Formats: sequence, structure tokens, C-alpha cells
Amino acid sequence: MVCNNCATEFEGNFCPNCGQRPNSGRIVFKESARDILEHYFDFDTPLFRTITGLITRPGELIREYIFGKRKSYSHPVRYYILILAIYLVVQNLLDFDPIRAVGEMMGVTEQPNPDSPQTKGSYFFRNNINLFLLIYAFFLAMFNKLFFRKQGIYFVEYFALSLFVISQYILFGIFIVLGTSISPYIFLINYLLVLIYPVYVIFKFHEGKWYARLFKGFFINLFAWICYVTVGQFISIFIVLAFDL
Repeated sequence: MVCNNCATEFEGNFCPNCGQRPNSGRIVFKESARDILEHYFDFDTPLFRTITGLITRPGELIREYIFGKRKSYSHPVRYYILILAIYLVVQNLLDFDPIRAVGEMMGVTEQPNPDSPQTKGSYFFRNNINLFLLIYAFFLAMFNKLFFRKQGIYFVEYFALSLFVISQYILFGIFIVLGTSISPYIFLINYLLVLIYPVYVIFKFHEGKWYARLFKGFFINLFAWICYVTVGQFISIFIVLAFDL
């Protein structure tokens, strides 16, 4: 066949000269939708391989991605954007409010001093918590680098690991949000995931004695969440004060 982009004759699924996929020569909906989903969101086999791999063998998957197996899995940034977009759609469709869900579990209907900057900041932070998760990713990468500095992994590679972690955490959150329509107590699973899943990934990713990996993974996750909540709360208070929200 002949490539419609560069006129190179070729066989196979992609042009060897410019990389374009064969097309009909016209703009049709099926091809356009496929190109958008595959190019921007990896909405093809690598996506589902990434989702299942981050559950069953996260350490191996992330090491393979870091050390060159890039086409086999979703890009961590695109994966994060896609999963976050799905979460926001589900959250808005169900009108899910994490503050209300926690209040229903605890029997609390409102917070004291609702007009104080601290309370407004807390509301803003918790209502936009998944948008702030990039802060957590930064600190998770930083503490991984500090605790495992002898393993020769670059900070940006740890940041890729962190993006995979938070993306999968948000994916689990989608199902938790769906479950809260049955019972608000299902939201408690969210706190278990915060404690367990990042440690599980760190434990599987690194090499060494199992108890050292488990111990370091626990404190890496703990310190990352403390820094994340502290910085996120500070930024939230600044935003509500600066923009009078």
C-alpha cells in the first residue's frame, strides 16, 4: 500500500517512513475517534495491560517501563489524565461530595466556624484532592530517592512510578465512589488504599531484603502523605484567601 502522508510504499500496520497508520484518505468518525483515543490516552491494548499489571505485578511493570519497554504500557502522564478525567465525570454524575460522605459516616453535618480560612481551605482541598495528588507524587518520588538512593534510579523515574501509583489510586476511587451510592461506609476503603497500595508498589518495585523494603515503603508513604496534606492545605488556604472563595 501507499502512505497517504508521504507516498511511501509499505506493508504492515504503519508507514516505516513517517509512522502514519493506513487510512481511507477521508476523515471519518471511526478513524478520528480511534486516533484521538490511541494518541492522547493510549486507549488500546497497553491501557488494559497497564491497569491489570498495576494490580497484579506493579513493581515489574514499572521497572519494565522505566528501563525501556515504553510501547507495551500507557505513558504515566496520559494514564493519569485519562483516569482523572473519568473520575471527575463519575463524581459529577453522582454528585459525590467526599466531605459529605465522611460526615454521613461520622454523623457530622457541618464543621465549626464554616467561614474561617482554615475550614474553607479544608473544603477546597478535600473537594479538589485528586487535583492536588501531583504534590503527593512529587514527595513520593523525593522520599523514594532519599530512602533508596543506592539503587541508581533517577528522580524523574521515581516520579513516573508515583504517577502510576496515584493514577491507580484514582482508578480504585472511581469504584469506591460508585459504591458509596449503596453505603457511605464503603468510602472507608479509600483510607485502606492510601495506607496499603503505595507501600505495596514500593515493596514490589525495589530490590533487597523484604523487611527493609516494607519498612522503608511504610515510612516513605507516611512522610509523603504528611507533606502532601500540609502543603496542599497551605495552598488551599492561600487560594481561598487570594480569590475570596
